Amino acid sequence: MGNDLNEDKAFEQKLKGKMGWKCSCSLDIVDKKSSFKEIVCKGCGKVFKTDRDVEYCFSCDKKR
Repeated sequence: MGNDLNEDKAFEQKLKGKMGWKCSCSLDIVDKKSSFKEIVCKGCGKVFKTDRDVEYCFSCDKKR
């Protein structure tokens, strides 16, 4: 059973190497919160995500 654990670690390291990750600490990038916030358009009610400080979706903003 201890041998299986070593094989799993080796496989994990090999996989991380192929993905360009150097160590398990690189996995922290995946768990970070996104800077995008969910906005409800005041024009049409469409829900979208953006990192800008806006109140209207792209379509409604173009019409204005």
